This record gives sequence, structure tokens and C-alpha cells, in this order.
Amino acid sequence: MSERKRFLLFLISPRQRFINYPAHSELAKMFGKRRFMIPLALPTLAALTPENYDIRIFDEEIEDIPMNQKPDIVGITTLAATSERAFELGDRYRALGATVIFGGPFATFMQEESLQHCDAVVAGEGEGKWEKCLEDFEMGSLQSVYQTSGFIPYTSQKPPRWDLVNMKRIFQVAIQVSRGCPFNCDFCLVSKIFGRKMRYRDIDNVVEEIKAAPSTYFFFVDDNLTINKKYARNLMKAIIPLHISWGCMCSIDVADDPELLELMAEAGCFNILIGFESLNAESLDESHKQQNRGGKNYAEAIARIHAKGIHINASFVVGFDNDTLDEFDRIYDFTLKHHLPYVNLHLLNAPPGTETHRKYKDEGRLLSCNAELGVGHFPTLHYMNMSQIEIFDKYMDTIARLYDFETIRKKAEALFSNGAFIRQGGDIGPLLKARLSWITFKEFVLTADPGKRKLFGFIIKHIRSRQMAIDKGLGFLLAILGYHRHIREHQRNMEEYRKMILSQDRGPWKTTKSDLQ
Repeated sequence: MSERKRFLLFLISPRQRFINYPAHSELAKMFGKRRFMIPLALPTLAALTPENYDIRIFDEEIEDIPMNQKPDIVGITTLAATSERAFELGDRYRALGATVIFGGPFATFMQEESLQHCDAVVAGEGEGKWEKCLEDFEMGSLQSVYQTSGFIPYTSQKPPRWDLVNMKRIFQVAIQVSRGCPFNCDFCLVSKIFGRKMRYRDIDNVVEEIKAAPSTYFFFVDDNLTINKKYARNLMKAIIPLHISWGCMCSIDVADDPELLELMAEAGCFNILIGFESLNAESLDESHKQQNRGGKNYAEAIARIHAKGIHINASFVVGFDNDTLDEFDRIYDFTLKHHLPYVNLHLLNAPPGTETHRKYKDEGRLLSCNAELGVGHFPTLHYMNMSQIEIFDKYMDTIARLYDFETIRKKAEALFSNGAFIRQGGDIGPLLKARLSWITFKEFVLTADPGKRKLFGFIIKHIRSRQMAIDKGLGFLLAILGYHRHIREHQRNMEEYRKMILSQDRGPWKTTKSDLQ
């Protein structure tokens, strides 16, 4: 039997022109890394690829693509924010004679546009379709689109090929245990790509992946890790012995299950991203974010999570039709009242495939701007009550206020006063520990900024009195510093960004309800 022909395969995640501050890019630099983590898609696809392919993974955020090599086939994952670069790479490799395959959310929902720059699109989940695409490629019978109406069972998954990733350039790895979302928020793609029925991996399969991973720091990329409380409790019990540190995304109702919260803390959870999305009830109704309605007591829920020594990354979106500029101040006041230092604030965007995109397109309210701007900190729509420049200026002012060191100190004093953040996290090597200690000392002690010095003094006092674990305290200081640096750099480019916004489409144009009648 003859040996199968070998092929050189490049799997590429294109660089993103604009990086938003929640990506922790500045914190990654402090750790001596290029990026905090990379998307899970490419290592997962590599695990599905037959053995007769020599695979190279390139995430342009951590390394350059070698221009002196010509692959036989190229797989490129796409987001709206990376679509222009994906098109550029697709055109380049096709001109060299390589076969180019696009996947990811953008190509899934913008197939016609994508096929102008690639030979085929793998839409939605890759399993099954990716293998069929490669089989057809080898047979010379490549189809334009690989798409199915159903979803795979997703009870198990091959371990992602982290051996193909330069782990010296990233800090943590992504992991996924479920797919699907029963909710159908207008601005979200999860249920559109993975369906509304939840599917879960066998816990033994998840445990084996964690054990094989090249890091003890993880981020669960599931849209809602704890929506199935029974599964979540069993998962926590299984990973407690693994001694890992991790973050995840959950709904606020995780606070309604004290047993689960305690298990999460024991299993190494140090951070939960919670999508509050809006404090405006009409905006929640508008976006069909019904799970955040019903008279939820945010104060009690937030306090319960904090009491387990778990941080909350509070995520908000401004720009719904019922929003005004006052929403920014409401969010600032809310996070101050409830001691939430980590705030992910975004402007409403409309990624292709979402109901928000369909609505704004039908109403002629998609701003004619580069898709690369759709990262959450640039206006990309005609908003109902705010012009593009008004919402951008207020956004910039608000994130500067949110991460002002005096604001952070006030939140820290209230947040850490209960002594809950005493549980030690994961270990880091002595060289990295020395590096981070020096950065902390230089930035918070050798500084003329009184806000920094006061914050440092408060954290050190709590560490010395054993009211806070040292890694939790210093990690907090470094994370806040990273956010502050990123926002400060964004502010330096303020005038350039304002000119760019004012030059787009019709500039500071404001929609009114009468315009849509």
C-alpha cells in the first residue's frame, strides 16, 4: 500500500489591528509574553487533521508568518475585526498557488464576501466538516462551502495540539467543556453558531485534557460554564485534585448556589466574567437579555461571589436604542457601589450573523467603516440618542475614570476588607516572580503618583496582616496597571481616533425614532 502524500498546512489567526483593554495585552507583556492566551480554534483543528499533514500554527499576535515558505493549504480563522487581514492573507496565498480555507464566525455568516478571497468556507463547528474539506482537497474536488444543519454530539474531544504553539509567548490556555446557549441575545453569536441546546463533554475527557495541557492556568471559554448546575458541581469535584487556576464566564445566578460557589473556589477559580450588559431594563428587553431581568438582587449576588475570594469581571454594553450618555455614569456608580474594580465596558457593535446586525442593516444604520473597528471601543453604528463622537468621547472619559487609581483604591478598600481573598493561587517560577516583583516595586513605589502609592500601601498592609494572599494582592496590582497602561495609550491616540470617527460615513449623525418611521 503506497504512503499517502504529505502536505504542508498553515493554520493562521490573523492579527487584529485594534486590541481592546480587556484582552490583557499589557499584562501579558509584564509576564514576558506576547499574548495572554490564543484562540482555541487552531489547536483544536490541528488535532482533527490527518497525520499526512505537516502543520504549523501561526497566531500573528505572538509571531510573524514566515514569508519564505509556500504551504500547500492554508486555514484561516476569521472574526469581523480580523476580516481585512484575513482577506489580505487569503489573496496572498492564493496568488502563490496555495489552497485557502476560511472558517470562524465572520466567514460563517459572510460567505459570499469571504469566497472572493478563499477557495472554501468551513461554516460553524469544524468537526466533521474540516476532515471532509481536507479529504476533498486531496481528491481535487473541493466544495465552496462546508455546512451542515445539525450539530455534533460533543461528548468528547481530542486534546488540542498545544505542542504546535509557542507556549513561551502565552500565559494560559483556553479550554471548552460545552457548546450551545439556551438564550438568544440579539447581539450574541453563540446560539447562532452552536445552537440553543446545551451539549457537554464527558468530565473524564475534560480532566484528561487538563492533565495533558502545558499550563496550570486556564480560561474556560464556555459562554456560561455553570448553566447546568449539576454538571458544574461534578466538574468542580473532578478538577479540585488537579490544582489549577482558572477563570470563566457565568451568569449572575451562579451566586444562587452556595455549594457550587464553594466548589469553584476550591477548584481554583479566581475570576468570573459576568455579562450584566445593561442597567437599563428597557435595553435588556430590547436585546432579549431576559435572564438578567426579574428583580435580581445584584448586591447580594455580588457579595456572595466576592465572599468566596473570586473576582468579578463586570461586562457592560452601551449603545442600545433606549440608552443615553447617562448610562456611562450609571455603570460607573454601580461598579463603585458594588466594589467591582474589573469592568469590561464596550460600545454596542453588530457582528454579522447577529439579530442586531440584521436590524441595523434593515434600518440603514450600519456605519460605513472598516470592520477592524468592531472591537468594542469604537462606534460602528448610527445610535438612537448619541452621535458617534459623543458616545466615543463619553466612553473614553468613563474608562479613564473606571481605572483611575483613586477609584480603584476605593473599590479595593471595600472589596478586600472581608479577608476573603486569602486562598493561594497557582505557582509561578522564581524568575518570573522576581520580574513581577520588580515591576510592582518600580511602578507602585518608585512613583510620584500618590494614587498608586496609596493603593500599593493598602494592598501590602493586607498581605502583611494575612488578610490577602500575596499572589492575589500583587496580581491585582499588576492587572490594574495593565488596564491603566492600555487605556493611557488609547488616550494618547485620542485625536487620531476622533478624526477617524468624524471622517467615517456621515460623522456625528444621530438617529431619532422619527427617522425610522
